[in-house]
Amino acid sequence: MTIEKYNWLFEIYQKINFDKLPHGIIINGSNGIGKKLLANEIAAKLLINKSTNSLDRDLIESNSHPDLFIVDKDKIILRHITFRKSQKKEDWDEELGERNVNNFLSMSSSISLNKVVILFNAETMNPQSQAAILKTLEEPSPNSYIIFTTNRPKSLFETIYSRCQVINIPNLTESSLNDWLSKNGISDLNSNHFPSFISPLNILEDIQNDKHSSFKNFVLIISDYIENKLDTNLAIKNISNLEIDFVTKTNYLIEFLKILLKSNLLSEELSGLYKKFNSSKFNNLKISNLINELNDVRYNYFSVPQINETHVLNYFFSELKNSIKI
Repeated sequence: MTIEKYNWLFEIYQKINFDKLPHGIIINGSNGIGKKLLANEIAAKLLINKSTNSLDRDLIESNSHPDLFIVDKDKIILRHITFRKSQKKEDWDEELGERNVNNFLSMSSSISLNKVVILFNAETMNPQSQAAILKTLEEPSPNSYIIFTTNRPKSLFETIYSRCQVINIPNLTESSLNDWLSKNGISDLNSNHFPSFISPLNILEDIQNDKHSSFKNFVLIISDYIENKLDTNLAIKNISNLEIDFVTKTNYLIEFLKILLKSNLLSEELSGLYKKFNSSKFNNLKISNLINELNDVRYNYFSVPQINETHVLNYFFSELKNSIKI
């Protein structure tokens, strides 16, 4: 899959000077913005077949290119960078075995002039694995490249950044996202139907999995509840029927409140799903405090996952009803 259809990625790709590319490249951006697509496209360019002078896209997309080593793990540990035998079962990787970044880069290329490593989720590297990859960047093998992807800026050692070219992929504006949706034949949906934190590729995934209406339906349920068209029990039941997890519900509610708060603070007119709230009345400090409380609940959920969801929703729905008047 090429990136021409993802114009924000293609524009970045066209500006890359491959003649002066350092041995390390860091691609940073939010989840679903297209970091993997851009990393694979850069790798394809670097791995031009030395015999045919062509791009071996099929080999790259199937992860079978002999000169490409991809580490795509939820957490990158030291043994992924430089193998060390260990008696700990959790240190063994069934997929990679003894294969590791440093050993791969030390070998000669097979069908390309270059060798490329892609480290997805590089922000998960602990200090030990970062130190190991830093040594490789300080004394790189000839014709070798390491591409990192991160979803948090400044999540790696500063010394790693100093040896890499950093490519930041910005989030799309509402108008840019709407234009892209329209060009891809998605005419019945626009940016208002999704939370602002969702990225284009996540939208496509939601559409493919028939989950693209969850945020819209969430906002409609909240709206009906605030307008007294639904009681608390029915509103919570309808929310539960959306089949989204508790953290997503919390994120959606935070997003909803942020949209109202921003509109009030900047005197911006709301449209679409939120149009009815142009006449709503609420205290900005109260809404801000609710957002902070929801953020605390979301944080605590990961350390105390047995939080009673119904109890929490009952509390916040009651707060919504008391705080926002239409």
